[in-house]
Amino acid sequence: MSDWLRLQARLPLLDEHQLGRLERELGAETLLRLLALFVEDAREQGRALEQAFEARDHGAMARHCHSLKSACGSYGALRCQFLGEKLELSCRERNEARVAEQMGAWRQALEATLDELAARLGD
Repeated sequence: MSDWLRLQARLPLLDEHQLGRLERELGAETLLRLLALFVEDAREQGRALEQAFEARDHGAMARHCHSLKSACGSYGALRCQFLGEKLELSCRERNEARVAEQMGAWRQALEATLDELAARLGD
């Protein structure tokens, strides 16, 4: 098993300390609104990344990964941030086998993260 695969499995989907800090700084209501926007944007960016993956457009994939990993980092979506970083690098290197493997892991992490956030938002 790859090192990145073992490591990502140990990362939490969401960093509760980061979310707690954001709630203290912004207030619960504002954080919930921002998380709802994040979920919507992550779904949209995820669809765009999937389309770029299907088209084997590594440049577009790298750009979407870069955007997604930044947003994930802001909201404490640690596993998605980590996988986005790894996937971005693999896309820039045009490593087809690693891109395919990491894309599968990223899909699962994004779906689980968005499901968890949606549950918190009451969706």
